[in-house]
Amino acid sequence: MALKFKILVATSERIRSTTKKKEKVSLIARMLKQTKGKEISLAAQFLAGILPPGRLGIGWSTIQEAIRDLKSAPSSLSIKEVQAYLEDLSRTAGAGSSHRKKQTLRELFSKTAEKEARFLTGLILEEVRQGALEGLVLEAIAQAASLPFSSVRQAHMFSGNIGEVAEAALMQGAAGLNRFGSRLFHPVSPMLASPIEGEEEALERLGKASWEYKIDGARIQIHKAKDEIRIFTRHLNDVTERLPEIVALASRLPIKEAIFDGEAIALQKNGKPLPFQTTMRRFGRILEVKKMQKEISLSPYLFDLLYLDGEPLFNSPYRQRIALLTRQVPSKYIVPHIITADAAKAREFLSKSIEAGHEGLMAKALESPYIAGQRGFKWLKIKPARTLDLVVLAAEWGHGRRKGWLSNLHLGARDPESGHFVMLGKTFKGLTDEMLTWMTDRLLKLETHRDEYTVYVLPKLVVEIAYSDFQESPRYPGGLALRFARVKRFRPEKSSAEADTIQTAWSVFNEKK
Repeated sequence: MALKFKILVATSERIRSTTKKKEKVSLIARMLKQTKGKEISLAAQFLAGILPPGRLGIGWSTIQEAIRDLKSAPSSLSIKEVQAYLEDLSRTAGAGSSHRKKQTLRELFSKTAEKEARFLTGLILEEVRQGALEGLVLEAIAQAASLPFSSVRQAHMFSGNIGEVAEAALMQGAAGLNRFGSRLFHPVSPMLASPIEGEEEALERLGKASWEYKIDGARIQIHKAKDEIRIFTRHLNDVTERLPEIVALASRLPIKEAIFDGEAIALQKNGKPLPFQTTMRRFGRILEVKKMQKEISLSPYLFDLLYLDGEPLFNSPYRQRIALLTRQVPSKYIVPHIITADAAKAREFLSKSIEAGHEGLMAKALESPYIAGQRGFKWLKIKPARTLDLVVLAAEWGHGRRKGWLSNLHLGARDPESGHFVMLGKTFKGLTDEMLTWMTDRLLKLETHRDEYTVYVLPKLVVEIAYSDFQESPRYPGGLALRFARVKRFRPEKSSAEADTIQTAWSVFNEKK
């Protein structure tokens, strides 16, 4: 019997309601045991907050229009039927696609009850927050399949697809996981970095390290076997046909077989980066690639070598991988880097990176292996943050350890022309327990109305937000969204009339053009 979507959502609700990690893992494991075949893959991805077809390019305003005047209905959809709708949305493109997507969304939401509709909305907007993301789902897969967690984690490292790993583990056991390994043209999830405050902290954690410019481009993984080249994104999507200049460069390298990790970025004539959104326009273009290539040419910056002439290098120390990369690839295609234990030299190198228009620095432990798909403290990122004074428009109730507190803040900039506040994004980062307690009390006194998860407030409380930069976004009415925002401090002494404006935000964004 096909697994009903409402059962999966009910499991998600129970996961949200508990703060205990073991209980979360057990709930997910029990859910996975109820599934079979393709359902296993879908259930694992849905509970991890992952859309199996990938990003749909659908914003909140589109969903609002699609569900306008709809009434909640008893849900009878199976998870496979939900996936069919999502795949239909992912295939919808071209003239009139916006209207067709709204029709498909309306049909889908008309067949769901309120809780299922809420979960679907979070899934589509990539905002599922039930405290059961990839790490816990991987543990649940191991528990459900009675396999060592290390085996499941390693399989996911080389697969990058949590649904594929779940299905193999539960259907075939250890033998199923053995087919996942480092192979050419099978991309692996990228190793990730943790943010830190500055070079002193990096040196405390790592000692002597490799310091590299932090490039604000698009992560790419290049696979080469003689004349065959494939390029994959950080989400493991094949974008080879969209990046002919990167393919041409890789084909010229005198290497038989290799896997490179790096960034692709659009540069100005003076060598400084164009805005991140400009780079992403190339990755989104499927048609008229050559025309777009002339308008926006991409340059590669490589920083890791994961495979060379038949030998996987994932377990080799970073010092060896970067040395091999430097010998194999011309320096103009390698991220500028130095190796030092001197804070002054690191600080000077950071200044050079910022002066060149880049985000900051990466610091990498010289002995670190490449741990695909993992974020730890072997790779660190240092980015001098900008700040803006913004106004809190609403806050969402926390879950897990933050249950009972308002947590995720909706942030708005002042629009002097309309007299209203324009939303620029959300963040729950940077909030201490003391701050959570204080702001929950303050915001509840400013409450105007609420729904099940969100309290909407009078735009009175000003908060200082640190962020890296902006990107263009159709999701928000101002057309911009904050990137990597975190709360620095509340400014109760400031009035909302003193908050920064949407025009200021656009000025900051346009600086990089």
